[in-house]
Amino acid sequence: MNNDDEKKNGKTDFSKFRISANNSGLPVAQKILIHVPVCKPNKQRYVRVNPDNNYKLDCATLSLEDEDRPYLVAPHIINVVAQDVKLVTLQLSMDRQGNVFLWPVPPVPDEGNDNIWNQSQRQIAVLAERKWVRFSSNRAIGCYEPFVAQGEIPEPTWPDLTFEDILEIAFGKTHIIDSPDHPALRKLWGME
Repeated sequence: MNNDDEKKNGKTDFSKFRISANNSGLPVAQKILIHVPVCKPNKQRYVRVNPDNNYKLDCATLSLEDEDRPYLVAPHIINVVAQDVKLVTLQLSMDRQGNVFLWPVPPVPDEGNDNIWNQSQRQIAVLAERKWVRFSSNRAIGCYEPFVAQGEIPEPTWPDLTFEDILEIAFGKTHIIDSPDHPALRKLWGME
């Protein structure tokens, strides 16, 4: 059927749009990572954690109430804002849609008591190295409960970037505090 035939009978010949499923001549697009959130996964999000220890960072973060992304705090600044920082292990993670994020998992405390919420979150992060997991809080028993995916979800395809590259995308230049003169600290202290 040619264009004239299509115009006469008002029907489109869809067979002219058919391509081979194995057509390797199609252009290939590559996803570019431009934003990496730093967040705990929500309760309906199945996630995996990269098991490679090179994609984990023990560090301190500072969150300000009116900002959506935390700051990475240099070790020599921690004592200046000790009551406001949170010690975490940033772990490269991915949800089943392929969205990359850094999960700030509470580390085992050096001293003092650990709480079951932090313990259960760490256990779930370890489980997520091998299985697709989601979790939610169970206030009745006082911890997070994991749920393992029942279906076959393909293994994650991790970005072809170094962890330093991923941290750079997540924090950039503006969200790294390595000086007591940083604008975030000035805001925290009521100087701005």
